[in-house]
Amino acid sequence: MADLALLGLDVGTSSSKAIVLSQDGRELARGRVEYPLSYLDGGRVELDLTVVWAAVTTLIRQAAAQARASGGAVRAISLAVSGDEAIPVAADGRHLRPCIMAMDNRTASLAEQFGRKVGRQRLYGITGLPAHAMHPLIRLMWIREHEPEVFAATAKMLCWSELITSLLGAAPVSDHSVASRTMAFDVVRQEWSQEILDAAGVDQALMPGLAPSGTVIGEVPAGIAAGLGVEAGARVVAGGFDQPMAALGSGVLDPGDAGVGTGTWEALVAVTGAPVLTSRMLEAGYPFGCYVLPGRFFCLASNAGGGSLLRWFKDNFGADDIRRARRSKSDPFDVILADLPDEPTGMIALPHFQGSYSPWMDPSATGAILGLSLATTRGEFVKAILEGTAFELRANIERLEAAGIAIGSLRATGGGARSPQWLQLKADITGKPISTVSVDEAGCFAAACLAGVGAGLFASADEPVRAWVRPVRTFDPDPARQAAYDSIFADYLGLVRAVAPLSHAITARRQVQG
Repeated sequence: MADLALLGLDVGTSSSKAIVLSQDGRELARGRVEYPLSYLDGGRVELDLTVVWAAVTTLIRQAAAQARASGGAVRAISLAVSGDEAIPVAADGRHLRPCIMAMDNRTASLAEQFGRKVGRQRLYGITGLPAHAMHPLIRLMWIREHEPEVFAATAKMLCWSELITSLLGAAPVSDHSVASRTMAFDVVRQEWSQEILDAAGVDQALMPGLAPSGTVIGEVPAGIAAGLGVEAGARVVAGGFDQPMAALGSGVLDPGDAGVGTGTWEALVAVTGAPVLTSRMLEAGYPFGCYVLPGRFFCLASNAGGGSLLRWFKDNFGADDIRRARRSKSDPFDVILADLPDEPTGMIALPHFQGSYSPWMDPSATGAILGLSLATTRGEFVKAILEGTAFELRANIERLEAAGIAIGSLRATGGGARSPQWLQLKADITGKPISTVSVDEAGCFAAACLAGVGAGLFASADEPVRAWVRPVRTFDPDPARQAAYDSIFADYLGLVRAVAPLSHAITARRQVQG
């Protein structure tokens, strides 16, 4: 008889990934499937969940087959999911329209109106979320107003986790971390907020059931299991929102721990003992939610200037890097980062190419670079941009610490964790040690660990994480460079404030011209 195996899925906005772990933590299989978004007029972005489900089923079949070839049979499944998307679903389980994606801006005015109606501080104090267009409750209100026939047919508004687990044959149940992203969940009481739902005019019956991460919410029926290659009766286990799941998978477990995930965007996830729902934290745009371990919460800080800025540089100025990478059969980003100087550039770059997020919350902000001269090298230019992203990280860390949220050291995940130069830069600027870990697909790994909880192997997901995740390399701040960056950071803060009026004027002019 094949050994018990644990399947962890990470269902994202542009791809889905999977890994299968044995019960002693060995990786038996992995896979990835990508899919395109639909970009529509007026800044609208959608995704057909039929495409996502096809990717998920393909992944499960491939991963289960690989695992079986290695002697493992999938008997428990859990998911990490993008938490800000939801789909109206009919009583028979059909999804009624494509999913409105988080970056879609059609509900911006509606979110602002709802924030004023409830009271921005009151809304934040209950849900842990600043009013924002991306959250599922706001999307549902928009559907009611603009697509009444869809709303009339809606039996449930399901986030991706609930929809996919229901297609696997389980109940449509939301874990608390995903529910924390809906703007309808009381993050302290850990239940749907009747006050918020009443203000939105939404019946609580439209919301899914609730369960903590790691709870068994159903089993895969024999017919579905046969088509996917998993064991009949495989347990379906509540997973979590992908950002805290990636943090969990990198070993971020207790208050004082924090993870930095650097992909297209950069996200700082800090574990807390309680949410800090003050007006100052609201103005800085910090969302709080239930963590994927019991009795803990998380605070999220987002920075649009992560890997997107390196991609911008590569696409516009990196033709030589691409050719060099092809010749050496390496990654163009590795070629670009290999030329960085060791010492601070002395320049100041604002990485606000897509506006700024926490802690500034200024959508009209623009990018800027101060200190260029004819002596500036290409490597210095790239490093100045990366210094700007690290200054943003430091600004968020200092704001959180001022609010009483301790941050000791950082765990690095995502594509940015592959660059020693970038990690050392972050350590030098933030003053925090930052470590890479032995897990490269942290979201999938965390999901597999939660599947192990549902399978009865562990009392809590922190057990396998403590046993199986280890630091690989730690980058400690260099005292001399840290001192140099301390003075530059003060100038950075001054530049953010000084250029804001000019940035707003430039953005307004572009909007008129565009």
